[in-house]
Amino acid sequence: MFPSRRKVGVGSAVMAVWLTQSAAGVSAQPTGQPSADHETIEAQWRVEGITSPSQTADLASVLSARIAGVPVSEGAVVRVGEVVVVLDDKVQSTKTKLAKSAAETTLEVELADARWQHAKREWDRLVALFGDDFASSKELSDARAEFEVTRLEASLARFRRSQANLAYQREQALLDEFRLRAPFSGYVAQHLKHAGETVDPLEGIVSLVQLDPIQVQVDCPLALAPFIHRGHEVRVRPADDRWTTRNGVVTFASQVADAASQTFKVKVSVPNEDGVWLSGLRVTVDFSEGSARNAVNLRRNAEADAAPHDPERGARTEKRTP
Repeated sequence: MFPSRRKVGVGSAVMAVWLTQSAAGVSAQPTGQPSADHETIEAQWRVEGITSPSQTADLASVLSARIAGVPVSEGAVVRVGEVVVVLDDKVQSTKTKLAKSAAETTLEVELADARWQHAKREWDRLVALFGDDFASSKELSDARAEFEVTRLEASLARFRRSQANLAYQREQALLDEFRLRAPFSGYVAQHLKHAGETVDPLEGIVSLVQLDPIQVQVDCPLALAPFIHRGHEVRVRPADDRWTTRNGVVTFASQVADAASQTFKVKVSVPNEDGVWLSGLRVTVDFSEGSARNAVNLRRNAEADAAPHDPERGARTEKRTP
């Protein structure tokens, strides 16, 4: 667990002073070159990393099928929901049409209702005849049984039709699986299979990546743990100056450190709407850039931790600035 803010109060104050002075363009040393400690602190705020897609997906079929076509080429930009792979669906399409016909027909229900109504009229007629002694008790009993049987058959016909509707929905869902769609807007990185090949269930066909925003994951020294948080603004500089420096935002700062390296993982999101930045770029993430506001907050928190306890006011209840 990272040290509490109170325990690092003095360190926070020193770091805040340095950040404020750096943002104002004032050297932390009165004369000459910065000290070794200053250089060490400044170097800690710059961490190297590699750009990577913010999302990656290998699109695969849940069924064994033959690939009918891949309508998007490698390197193409696709939108969420766009068809990326088409599988041969001739058999499944026929099954779906049969299921649709069975779900839409009302003939069985109408036939069962007609038999039920006929049995009901026959029952009513024999009841009247039985009262006038023109029908036997056996005829009345048989009519009653026929009435109950046809009533149950009518209910069964309605149940079967509801089951046919569910069967149609299942076949339609299976048919939809023969069209693989992009789960997010991204870039077609690679065709893993091609038209005409047969694929097994869950075998990748197309590799899709999302490069806007692009992500940078770095391992930061534990000394920076109290100062890096979600929403922290940073500057990301590619090692190759053919790519320009961009702003980024911390989207994740792990609360679990690596004991061996004494670092913790941080993920930074960098806008890449123009698609110029590539995955795999070596970059340097500067956590001190644009952090004058963060420095003021750190100094305020450090001063609050260092303030003596006032028994008349009770425990300190100042609102901490994140």
